[in-house]
Amino acid sequence: MASGSAPPGTAPPGTPSDSRRILTALDSARVQRFHFRTIAVAGMGFFTDAYDLFVISLVLPILVALAPGGAIGKTELAFLGSSALMGAAVGQVLFGWLGDRLGRRKMYGVTLAIMAIAAIGSAFSMPVAGLSTVTVLILWRFVLGVGVGGDYPLSATIMSEYSNVQNRGRLVASVFAMQGFGLLAGAGTSLAVVFLAPSLDLSWRLILGFGAVPALFTIYYRLRLPESPRFSLSRGEVTEAARTVGSITGVAVASTGTARPAGVPFRQILRSYGLLIFGTAATWFLLDIAFYSTNIFNPLILKQIGFANAASFPPLQQVRLLATGNVLIALVASVPGYWAAVALIDRVGRRTLQFTGFAVMTGAFLTLSLGWGTLVGILPAFLAIYGLTFFFANFGPNTTTFVYPSEVFPTSFRTTGHGIAAAAGKIGAVVAVFVFASFYAVYGLPWFFGVLAVVSFLGFVITFAILPETSQRSLEDVSGEDELEVLVRRFSTYLRSLSLTAEQAAIALRDLLADPTTDRDAKVAHIQAIEHAADEEVHRIFVELNNRRLSADVRADVGHLASALDDVVDGIESVANRVRTYQLVQGRPELRRFADIVVESVQYVSNGILGLDELYRGSATNLNRAIVEVNRLENEADDLLRDLLDKLFAQRDPIEILKWKDFYERLEVITDRCEDVTDVFQDLEVRYAPGA
Repeated sequence: MASGSAPPGTAPPGTPSDSRRILTALDSARVQRFHFRTIAVAGMGFFTDAYDLFVISLVLPILVALAPGGAIGKTELAFLGSSALMGAAVGQVLFGWLGDRLGRRKMYGVTLAIMAIAAIGSAFSMPVAGLSTVTVLILWRFVLGVGVGGDYPLSATIMSEYSNVQNRGRLVASVFAMQGFGLLAGAGTSLAVVFLAPSLDLSWRLILGFGAVPALFTIYYRLRLPESPRFSLSRGEVTEAARTVGSITGVAVASTGTARPAGVPFRQILRSYGLLIFGTAATWFLLDIAFYSTNIFNPLILKQIGFANAASFPPLQQVRLLATGNVLIALVASVPGYWAAVALIDRVGRRTLQFTGFAVMTGAFLTLSLGWGTLVGILPAFLAIYGLTFFFANFGPNTTTFVYPSEVFPTSFRTTGHGIAAAAGKIGAVVAVFVFASFYAVYGLPWFFGVLAVVSFLGFVITFAILPETSQRSLEDVSGEDELEVLVRRFSTYLRSLSLTAEQAAIALRDLLADPTTDRDAKVAHIQAIEHAADEEVHRIFVELNNRRLSADVRADVGHLASALDDVVDGIESVANRVRTYQLVQGRPELRRFADIVVESVQYVSNGILGLDELYRGSATNLNRAIVEVNRLENEADDLLRDLLDKLFAQRDPIEILKWKDFYERLEVITDRCEDVTDVFQDLEVRYAPGA
C-alpha cells in the first residue's frame, strides 16, 4: 500500500464520510459517564442561574420592610426585579453570538466567572458615588444577568451537541431541570437565612452572596470540558472532532485530515429558519411572561391570598412565612414538573409536552381568574390550581422552550439562535415584572390571571402552528444542515417510487412499440395512467419541499431530480400518444432499439437513486455506474438518431419524413432527460463522494 493512502473500504481523511462517521458515533453512543459529568457541570450553571434569578423574590419584601417610610418606590422595585432579566437578555444574545464565533468551550467558564463576581458584588452593595444601595444593587444584578444569560445558549448547545439521538431530549432537559434544584436551594437558603441571621439587612446580603458558591465551584470543571465535536467539524477540524468523540464514546474514529468549514450565510439563515426563529422566540417570550410573573412575585401573591395569614404578622415573621410558601411550591410543583419532563420528553416528544403545558396553564389561569371570589375562600383549592401552573410550566414549555433552539438550528447558528430565543424570553420576563406591578395595583390579581391565560393560549397556538417534532431525529436532520442526509432520509423514498413509475412507463412503451396494433388503445391508456400517477408523485415531492425547512442545495437537487424524472415519463406518454395519432400499424426494428435504450436508461437512473443511499454511507460505486451507463446510452441514442435521419431524408414522402422524424426525436429526448437526472447525480458525487 502506498504511503498515505487510505485502507481499502475507507474514505480518505477529511472527507464528508469522515464527518458522518464522527456524527454517527455521537448519535448512536450509549449514555455514559461523560454525559452524566456534562449534565452536572452544565447543570450547576442552571442551578446557579435559578438561584440567582429567583431569590430576588424574597429579597424584595425584605428590602421593602427595611426601607424607612416606603423609600423604595414601585419603579425601583420593578428595576430590582427585572435588572438581572435585562442583563440576561443581553448576555444571551452576546454569548450566543460569541459561542458560534469563538467556540462553546472558550466562553463557557466566562459566564460563571461573571455570575460569581456579580453575586459577591450584590451582597456588598452599599452607597457609592452618590448612588443609593438599591441603585448599586440594580447595577450588580444587571451584570449578574449577563452571566446568567450567557449560560443558556452555551449549556443547551453543548449538551445537545454531545448527546445521542435517542436520549438527547432527556439529557438537555436534565441540564435545565437543575433549575428546579436551584429554585429549591434558593427558597431553602432564604428560609434558613431569615430564621438564623441576626438581622434582615444581613439576611438579604447573605441570600444574594451565596449565589457565588456553586459558580466558583464549577468553573474549573467547565474549563476541562473539550470543545463540541460538531463545532469542530463546522470549523473543518475533523481530527480534533474525531479525537474528542473517541474520548467520549470509546469508539475510535480514524481521521487525520481537515474538511471545508461549514457555515450558512445570514441571509439564508433568515430565509430558511426565519419562521423557526420567530416560533422559538415567541413561545419563550409568552412562557416567561407567565412564568416570571408567578415566580418573582410569588410571595406577594401568597400574601394577597392570605397564605398562613402572613399579612397579620410583623415584617420578619411575614418574610419567614412567605419563604416557607416558596419552599412548599418548589417541592410540590416546580421540581416534580422539571423531572416529569425529563422522563417523558423523548417518549412523548417536545411539541406534545409544550402545547400540553400551555393548554393546562391556560385552563388553570382562567379558572383562577373567573373563580377568584370562590377560590380565595377555599385556600387549598386555590393553591392546588395555582400549583398546576408551576408544574405544567416546568413539565411543558419552560423545559421545551430551552430544548427546542438547541436542536432546530444549524451548528454555525445554534448558540446564536438559542440566544435570540432565550433573550426573547427574558424580554417577556421584564415585561411581566413591569406589567405585574401596574396591573396588580390597578386591576388586581383576578384580571392579571386572566391576562396570563390569554398569554398561555397564544403560546399553545404558536407551538401547534409552527414548531416541528424533533424527537428521535439527528441534529443534522432536524436543522437540514447535512444536505445529503436530508435528501436521502426525507426524499429517497419519494424519488425511488417516482423512478419505479418511470420504469413501468418505459417497459409499457417498449411493449407498445414492439406490437403497436394489438390492444393499442388499451396500451396507450395504460401509459397515460402511469403518467398521471407520476404527476401525483411529483406533486407530493414538491409539497414536501415546500413544507420542510431545507437548504437551497437540497431544494434545487430534489426539485431537479423530480422534474427530470417527470419529463422522462411525459416524454414516454408523448411517444405513446403519437402511436395512436399516427395509427402506427407495425413495429420497426429501430423503434424497438430506441425502446430498449429508453428502458435501460431508466433502469440505470433507478439504480442511481438507490445509489444515493450508498453515497451517504461513503460509497459512490453504483451512482458512478449509473452516470457512466446513462451517458453511454444517450450517446448511442444520438448516433442512432443521426443514422435514422440520414436514411429518412433520402425518402420522397414529406408526411412520412415528418412523422418518423417526430417519433425518433421524441424517443431520443427521453434519453436526454435521463441524462439530466444523472447530471444531478454527478453534482452530488462531486460534493459528497469519498475523496471529494
